[in-house]
Amino acid sequence: MVETLEPHLVESLRKSAWDVLETMVFLTPTSVEPICDEPSTFSDEVIGLLGFTGTRSGTFAVRTSERLASLMSAKMLMKEASEHSGSAEIADSFGEIVNMLTGSFKNDWVATGNQMELSVPHVIRKGSVNINSDGHAGLRSAVRVELGDHFVDIGVHFQG
Repeated sequence: MVETLEPHLVESLRKSAWDVLETMVFLTPTSVEPICDEPSTFSDEVIGLLGFTGTRSGTFAVRTSERLASLMSAKMLMKEASEHSGSAEIADSFGEIVNMLTGSFKNDWVATGNQMELSVPHVIRKGSVNINSDGHAGLRSAVRVELGDHFVDIGVHFQG
């Protein structure tokens, strides 16, 4: 059985998503809502992963479309989409967005007496990921951020 984060940590995930996207990426979400059943296996056009250890080990995952990743990157870098220097720049800035989202969530996790050490983010293009494949359900929660006609899913997966 999959467990979800405590309500105040789900709210932290929601608030982290809203704050980082609005203040650092300059995109105001139309909504940020919890995802009821976050899968541990998923595919997407752009997937950002950041592993962590500490009180519990796990992975922070951010996934979206190529188009939204490009828009987020351009906005964060204060550029027009046509000014991008290519997919490496998009992957780099998307990785930084993953880093900021994880760091924001980490602040609330640590405030509850936990420890969390972060790795560097990794960005996968047009791929599939299976988190917690050791057979244990673990603890996971996610939010879906709607940005106009597009969305980005942001989740935290703790190992079982």
